[in-house]
Amino acid sequence: MLTLQTLLAWTALAAGLVLLPGPDTLLVAGHSARSGTKAGMQAIGGILLGGAFYMALCGFGFLSVLNAVPGLFLSVKIVGAIYLAWLGFTMLRGALRPSAGETQPRMRLGGSPFTQGFVSTVLNPKLAMFFLAALPQFVGTGPDAPWQGMLLIGIVYVLGFVWCVALMLVATRAGRRASQSRAMRWFEGAMGVGFVGLAGRLALTRNV
Repeated sequence: MLTLQTLLAWTALAAGLVLLPGPDTLLVAGHSARSGTKAGMQAIGGILLGGAFYMALCGFGFLSVLNAVPGLFLSVKIVGAIYLAWLGFTMLRGALRPSAGETQPRMRLGGSPFTQGFVSTVLNPKLAMFFLAALPQFVGTGPDAPWQGMLLIGIVYVLGFVWCVALMLVATRAGRRASQSRAMRWFEGAMGVGFVGLAGRLALTRNV
């Protein structure tokens, strides 16, 4: 049974996780600044669907498989790092070498903002490792643990939704002010560097 004290403690921990810069932050900020609130909301929708994926894994007891099966964590980590690095290098290439006739660089990232948000969330094993390490300390191992874990994961993504919407609004406004080609190119270059850095950090992540 989750107590009020437990929920408050988890909410505080979840807020820290949400505010920690990650792929979701860069995706929402990047798409919102370049293409406005519609693209930002699409990225947020993909991120939330990724959160629902983790809730389902927890509810069915499959989340621990990532840690239990030898090599699975490493495989997901490598694929996730490659995906983030690809996003980063694609943005850097677009910022440095815009196509002929373009007045502004485009966010040339394969797939829609929704797809990118979902894939980057699912392929981030650091989230799974966080849930694996933290959830048992709050829900225990009783028969209701999977459902309680789903609730706590849901809290993370409710907070994440609020944060991402606020970030989207700020980034959209900033993008309108920096709509000139050179300013946007610098912005996308910085975002590309951020994605590459996240890929490197993910590659160095160790299993729990």
